[in-house]
This record gives sequence, structure tokens and C-alpha cells, in this order.
Amino acid sequence: MTTQAPEKMEFQTEVKQLLHLMIHALYSNREIFLRELVSNASDALDKARFEAVRDAGALGGDAALGVRVEADKENGILRILDNGIGMSRDEIIRNIGTIASSGTKRFVESLTGDQKKDANLIGQFGVGFYSAFMVADRVSLVTRRLGEEAAWRWESTGDGTFTLAEAVKEGRGTVIELHLKDDAKEFLDAWRIRSIVRKYSGFLAHPVTLLDEKGEAEVLNDRKPLWLRAKSDVTPEEYKEFYKHLDHGDDEPLAWSHNRVEGTLEFSTLLYLPAKAPYDLFHPERPHGLSLYVKRVFIMNDCKELLPPWLRFVRGVVDSEDLPLNVSREILQKNAVVDKIRESSVTRVLNLLETLAKEEPAKYETFWKEFGSVLKEGFHMNWEHLDALKRLVRFGSSRLGNGEITGLADYIANMKGGQKDIYYLTAENRRAAEGSPHLEVFRKKGIEVLYLVDPIDEWVTQALSEFDGKKLVHAAKGALDLGELSKEEKAHEEEAKGAYATLAADIAAKLPEVLKEVRVTSRLSESPCCLVADENELGSNLERILKMSNQAVPESKRILEINPDHPIIRGVKARFDADASDPRLPDWYGVLVDQALLAEGSAPRDPAGYVAKVNGLLGEALVK
Repeated sequence: MTTQAPEKMEFQTEVKQLLHLMIHALYSNREIFLRELVSNASDALDKARFEAVRDAGALGGDAALGVRVEADKENGILRILDNGIGMSRDEIIRNIGTIASSGTKRFVESLTGDQKKDANLIGQFGVGFYSAFMVADRVSLVTRRLGEEAAWRWESTGDGTFTLAEAVKEGRGTVIELHLKDDAKEFLDAWRIRSIVRKYSGFLAHPVTLLDEKGEAEVLNDRKPLWLRAKSDVTPEEYKEFYKHLDHGDDEPLAWSHNRVEGTLEFSTLLYLPAKAPYDLFHPERPHGLSLYVKRVFIMNDCKELLPPWLRFVRGVVDSEDLPLNVSREILQKNAVVDKIRESSVTRVLNLLETLAKEEPAKYETFWKEFGSVLKEGFHMNWEHLDALKRLVRFGSSRLGNGEITGLADYIANMKGGQKDIYYLTAENRRAAEGSPHLEVFRKKGIEVLYLVDPIDEWVTQALSEFDGKKLVHAAKGALDLGELSKEEKAHEEEAKGAYATLAADIAAKLPEVLKEVRVTSRLSESPCCLVADENELGSNLERILKMSNQAVPESKRILEINPDHPIIRGVKARFDADASDPRLPDWYGVLVDQALLAEGSAPRDPAGYVAKVNGLLGEALVK
């Protein structure tokens, strides 16, 4: 009962929007409301237990923590009770009435319009309490925070307002009452409650008890924590169900690794690879990490210290026998036990990925397309596991169709006889890579080129300089060594170099601000020219990425390689030989350079000037 008149308050605008969705739209998978409320109760119990670790007398005589579900069929009320940490008045307003800690706004922004998928997002955004309004037309709770005398009663019909008043409650914790809608009375049936709790909450650390109409209590989650059971005793279905409990959704995992380490240190790990990336995988504030238990006692979710950021997609549990129960994040950051668990967990994940790549390549391809960009971050965040990452990395290639990927070991297995290096090309996308003039000689010789079209690939290549004794060589940098030339090819190259030496020098002299050198090339077979960077300078794609991110890019001159067999280059040479002072020659040189920039995916130096030059040359040709 309350001790004062209730105070009426309004939800924030975003919460009102969410309540409307809960009541009118997200109703295809309504049973998850019970999963969310039981999970919230379990979290409150964990917080209470942590307080008891810091203060042995905090729980007083009520140290047996648990959740109880009661079905009152006569009045159409479902109750969820816990003796957890409870909430103060300010915490009620902050956690239920506002957006501050609920994730409401991000949840609303992420909705897809698919009822089932959207309902499964609820737990992932911390908005689970509001799911009660999918089944109830009135929700009330009475709560008392640990260590406080005052209790509070909160109530709402989901109409955009709620009331809050002081109340009377014996002991800490929270009691939630759901006045069920007529079409939701099925959730008062014992068999329905039992199946939902066992499906979603069967591995909670605290007992979840169902009190039936006869007043008899039944524990619904009396199974041993799955990660502590022998692998031979756990079925694939049980592994999948536990993953859904961890992930607060219905998606199944791609693969998992279950291990027990014994010896100097003792700990258990159960690690999962998701099948689909969350929408906020690259959000810097996104929670990630493993759930940490100590001697089967839950300590914290999202323990980042147990895995590096480049494995942040991994979900799972670590249960240690060697950490103290009152372990904090400060202790975790400089603890030798944690370092060893982390190293073991990283190795387990990489081994799982290698096994998947070898034994189930289709599944690995699914993983790579979802999480490959994150895994590639490991090339610049560690040195211990580079060899494993090199075996795991995948790229598109000129040998494969769009959407297909290959690894470095497969590339080597398909190398041409006499080929010494692994060749790659960085570009904005596959289409830009395929259109690059730098590929012409590789097509002619039937040599495969890897397409590195993910922005992070530019940084990956700085650590990925060789694999299995083969150097990785950028197809658009430096001079190429594609094997011995025939006697005829050598003779033709030497003749062309001599014939075009004066023209090459004139082009370089006329465009000193852009070019450091002009040379004859055998790299091209279809294009008149291309731009090449020195081996140790920034490539055009990296320059583009840095400029797009507003970073300072050092000025660099490029090498122009000309194709002596192309009609345009022969025509420019004929004009130069006829009159080296021809005033139109600089325009021809400039157009050639700008076209080379366009071919590699860069913008012309002066777009308006380029158009003017092209128009002038076209007009001259047409008039003739």
C-alpha cells in the first residue's frame, strides 16, 4: 500500500514512441517479455551479490537470492518477484522514465519493420522492461533499494504517463505485477511459463521458481551451468539455446568452442562465433566482451579485458577458479591470471576459425563477410598472432567472380610456374580494381591479382608484407618483375626506351609539379599510360582515404609510365618529333596525366581545366 498520493509524470518522447510500438506493433513474439523481466531480475540479484562481496553483512538474513514467478489466474495478474538490489526513487525515474540508460533511441532507430526481428532486438538494447506492455494493459512495481528504508510504487498503463508514490515493502528487491490483456492470459498457464523460462533462462546463476496455484514451488532452471558440463554431455541444441540466452535473440551461432583448462590455472571457456554482425559493430561505445564468472558466481557482462578489440564479435563465458570474487575492472587490467585467460581465449578463437576455414569453408565465408573487417584490425593490434591471421585473411581476386574470396595459401597453390611474388591491388571497390590499367599485364600473362577493396586493407598490407616465403607486391607501385622476358621482348623494350627517351624527358619537364619521372613500360597492353607510385610512397587509394577523412597528406610526385605501342602515345610522339615547341603538346601531356588519374579512381587535378583541354583537343580534331 502507498503512504502518499501518487505523483503523475510523463515519459520522455522516445519512450512514448517505444511504448506505442510495444502495444501496437511488436506482438509476433510476445513471450520474450518474460525472458526480459526475469533477466532484469537476475541482473538485480547479481548487483546485490556483488554488494555482499564488498560488505559481508549487506544482505542481512536474506542471503538466499532468487526470482519467483507467480500466476494469479483469478485476477489475471502475473507477478515477477526478486530480492535483488532494488531501486531508489531516482533510479526508477532514470531507468524506466527516461532514455538515459535504456538505449531507447538507438532501438527505435534500428527497427526494420519485421515484427519478429524487431522483437528480438529488445534485449540487445536494454529496453526489455517495456516489453511488458505487449501483454499487459497495466504494469506496476513496488521496489526497495538495498540499504534504504523507503520503498516506491511505480504504475503505468502505457499511455505516455506513469505515477510514482512512496510505498511499504518488507525487505529489499522488486515486485512487478502485470495485469494481462484478455488475449494474453495464456501466460498464466504453468506449462507456458515453464517452457518460456527453461527456453530463455535455463542457465541463469540464480534459481527461478514458479509458484503454482496450490502454493507449491518448482525450480525451473536447475540444470548445471552448461560451460561446466563435459562436452560429451552437451547436445548441439543445448549449445544453440545457451547462445540465444547470451545474445538475447533467436539467431543461431555459426560455431562454438568449449574448453576446460586445468593445471596451474583452472578455468572454463565457452566461446561462440555469431552468424550475423550487429548493426553497431563499429560503434566505439558498443558493449562487447565475455561474461565473467568466478567459481560459478557471475561477476560482470561485457568483460573487455578477456579478448582484444579485434575479436569483439565473439560471445561467450569464462569461469575462473583463480580470480577473487571481488575482482574489479582495475584489477582485471593488470592481472597475470587474466592475461593468461585472454591469451588462451584468443588462441581458442583463432583455432576455431582455422578449423572452420578448413572443414566448413562455406560457413567461414559467411563469417568473413560479416566480421572480416574486424578481424583484420588484428594486423595492427598484435604481433603474436600474425601468422594465424595471415592464414585466415581473405580477399577477392581477378581469378574469382564477384562475391567470391580466396586466402593466401590458395593464391600460392594457383600461382603460375616461375611466379615469385603475390600481387595485389588496392582500390575503392572491385569495379575500380577491375578497371585499373595496372592489371593489363597480369591479364596478358594470366597472373592472379588480389583485390584489396576494404579501407582497412591499406593498413593491413603494412603488416602483411610476406606469406610462406612469398613477398606481397602492390601491382601499382614500383617496377614489376614478372619473370624473364623473351629475346624479342627485351629487344623491343630497349628499342622503345631509346625511341621515347626525349619525349619522356619533355613530358616530365612540362609537368614538374606532378611527375617525378616518365618512363616506357611493358605494364600496359590496352591503355596509353598509367601512374605508378614509388614502392615506399603512399598509393593513390590510401591518399584518397586520408583526404576523405580530412587528414594531412604529404605532397608526392608520381611516375608516369607510357605504352609505346598505343596509337595515342605514338601520335603524341609524332607531333613532338614534328615540332617539339608545338603549343598544344602541354595540353596533350596534361590530358594523359588526368586520364591516368581517372583510371585509378582519383580526381583530375583541375576538373574544369581538364574539360577545357579535352574540349579544345576534340574541337581541333573534328575541325580537321
